[in-house]
Amino acid sequence: MQSLRLKILIFTNLICFGVFGQHYDFVKIIPGQGIVFNNDSIILGKTSIKEVCRIFKIKDNPNEIIVTEGTGFYEKTGESRSDTYYSREIIYKSITFTFGDENAQNYELVEIKAKEDKSLKIYTDNGLVIGMINPKLRELFPEISRRNYISKTSLTYNLFTYGISLELEKMTNDDLKLVEISTHRKFE
Repeated sequence: MQSLRLKILIFTNLICFGVFGQHYDFVKIIPGQGIVFNNDSIILGKTSIKEVCRIFKIKDNPNEIIVTEGTGFYEKTGESRSDTYYSREIIYKSITFTFGDENAQNYELVEIKAKEDKSLKIYTDNGLVIGMINPKLRELFPEISRRNYISKTSLTYNLFTYGISLELEKMTNDDLKLVEISTHRKFE
């Protein structure tokens, strides 16, 4: 009789976990390269808008174009320059895929940004997890060059030589919580 009760208890627990258990999609961010979403690889500079829409079952809206104009100087010659840059964003839950192009014809995946989302487990290959409290970023990314930027408050890390950017949020007890990770090309 007791073994029957034990079997019923185990069976009931299995049903409860199966019915009420949380399902997560896994997002592994690989700095400077892209992400792996469950079993699909999405690679910077290689994965197209069409492929992202297919993977995430999103309808593409080609009319949503962002136009950015910028001015500056050529680094080598010192001459002034003015550029127009076109970009498109594809959004799935809290993940934003940014595609860019100078001609608005051949969009290339240039950045993937992921924010905290209860239905996603977002992590990096070196152990960072979105939602992590007080991550040891300077230990994980020890070589900081002049191409990288860390804000005075230590809430923003744009680590261009690693191909990753991080946003932290200050909590009420002065702890820092990792709330956003993005991957982009590496700049040496």
